[in-house]
Amino acid sequence: MKKLSIFIVSALVTLSAVSSVYAIAGVGFHWGFDFSLSMDDVTKEKVKLFPESNDPVLGPTLDALKGYDFFSVSRTDWKASAINFGGKAYIDIIPFIETIELSCNFGLWQYNGLLRYIDVTGTTVTAGGVEPAYKDLHLTLDKLGMPTYIGLNGTPYAKLQLDATVRKTLLDLWIIKLSGGGGFSTHLATPLLTASLIEDVLGKSLNDPKTLNALLAGNLGTQVGKDIVQKIIDEAMGKPVYGMHIILGVIAKLPVIPVGIYVDGKYMIPFTKYDSDAGDKSVNGWGLLLNGGVSLSF
Repeated sequence: MKKLSIFIVSALVTLSAVSSVYAIAGVGFHWGFDFSLSMDDVTKEKVKLFPESNDPVLGPTLDALKGYDFFSVSRTDWKASAINFGGKAYIDIIPFIETIELSCNFGLWQYNGLLRYIDVTGTTVTAGGVEPAYKDLHLTLDKLGMPTYIGLNGTPYAKLQLDATVRKTLLDLWIIKLSGGGGFSTHLATPLLTASLIEDVLGKSLNDPKTLNALLAGNLGTQVGKDIVQKIIDEAMGKPVYGMHIILGVIAKLPVIPVGIYVDGKYMIPFTKYDSDAGDKSVNGWGLLLNGGVSLSF
């Protein structure tokens, strides 16, 4: 029995050494909790569009409204969805550096987008002035009757994050290893619902007599709203946003077993704005991304 015990201990030590020597790379799959993205509410952002009409009745009403913003856009109630997942691949035998890692995260958010416009038919023009009436067109998937976007029902927002990281072991406690480092990030995100995006879509629609007549009749209709939201979806993963990150991670793995459990915390530092058209009211990208997952080493 004593010889058997010695043999088992020797085998475990040998396997541990072999695992330590030959586990030179690995992959991981994780679920993320992205606390880095946030957005302040924006209401009644001016859209630089104004309809024109030669109608003898509507024309004077539009002329009287020249001092008012005919269109404005709002985006409020920013919310993160439960969808945020990704993976990573790494090599951990790099001299001096120790580990090079490539990772990604895909996440979804939503908010309430709204386009407000003047209801010409409800507007009153008197000798004393103008009393404009307004209507709201909600630019959310549920209000427009559009299919849900991977479980979202508001105005959708998606981000794909790609990270290149170097990291080094800070503390090695046999089955638990703490590491830290940093690297560069690239973020590909959908455009925000901004005045510029509205101008791009609606500017073309106002040249269509059907859209113009519907607008002047006080009913812009859902098709224009669908066109606006569809543009947001179609331009997902558009202009890249570059930045950097600082990482602190821990992994628990038995030497003999190639499967481990890891948690990585990254603090995101973007270099540029997520949507330049939104100016100072763009999405804020500074903050913590927390990933937890399972790794497989080779």
